[in-house]
Amino acid sequence: MPPKASTSAAASSGAEEPTHWLMKAEPDTRIVKGKDVKFSIDDFEEMGTTPWDGVRNHEAKKIMKEKMKIGHQVLFYHSNTKVPGVYGLGEVTKEGYPDPSAFDSSHPYFDPKSNKDSPTWYLVDVTFKSRVAHPVTLALLKSIAAASSVASLPELGLGDWFGEEELNLIKSLPLINRGRLSVQPVQSKAAFDVVVKLGETGGWPVQEPKKGKGKGKAAASKGKGDDEDADEKETKGKVGGKKRRVEETEKEEVDEVEGTRKSARKG
Repeated sequence: MPPKASTSAAASSGAEEPTHWLMKAEPDTRIVKGKDVKFSIDDFEEMGTTPWDGVRNHEAKKIMKEKMKIGHQVLFYHSNTKVPGVYGLGEVTKEGYPDPSAFDSSHPYFDPKSNKDSPTWYLVDVTFKSRVAHPVTLALLKSIAAASSVASLPELGLGDWFGEEELNLIKSLPLINRGRLSVQPVQSKAAFDVVVKLGETGGWPVQEPKKGKGKGKAAASKGKGDDEDADEKETKGKVGGKKRRVEETEKEEVDEVEGTRKSARKG
C-alpha cells in the first residue's frame, strides 16, 4: 500500500478542502423587529446546539451549504463588540439545509424572495464544545501578525512554544487578511490549533475595552475596542425563542450585505 500524503503537504498544495472554520456572532443586544438578535458565548453554551441561521451573504451561504461537514471544527468569534475575538469552540453536527428563518415573515431576517421550493439561504447546526480559557482577541492576533519575527514579540508573553511557524500561521489567517466574512475558513488544522493553544495558555496582557464617548446607553453599546467594527458592520444574535444570526455589511469593490447570524434567547 502506498504511503499516505502528509496532511501538511496536502494542505500546502491546496489539494484538501478546509475542515476548520471561524464563525462570527454578535454578543451585544440589538433589537430588530422587537427581537434581540444577540448571540454570545453564554447563549451558545446554554443552547448547546444551534442552527446558524440568518446568514444573508452568498459566499458564506455557499460555505455552509457545500463545504461544512459533520465533525468540522469551529472557532466561535464575538464580532461587532468592544473586544472582538475567539471566545469558544464548536463542532458542525448537521450539514447544510434550508434556513427556515428566511421563510418566516416575523423573523428579523425574513427574505420574501426566498421560497421553500427553491431556497436561497442555507445553514448548518453547530454544537458548543467549550469556552477558551483566555479569549484570543482580534487586537492580539493583529499585533502578532504585524510582527516581523518572533523576536519582536517578547512583550506579548506568548511562551517558548510560539515560534516562527506559529507566527506565519497567524499571519495567514483569513481573519487577518479578509476579516469581514462572517463564516470563513481557517486555512489548516495547524493554524486552528495555534489559536486554540493561545486560548489555553494566555500570558499576554489583558486587553480592556476602550471607553466610549457620548451619552448613556448609546455610547456603551457603540463603544469599540478595535478597528474591526469601524471597517465592518456586523451583527448577530438571537431571535425571540428561536436561534441567532448576524448581519454584516461588507465594503469591497462591490458593497455586499451579509447576514452573519443570530440567535434567539429564551424568555
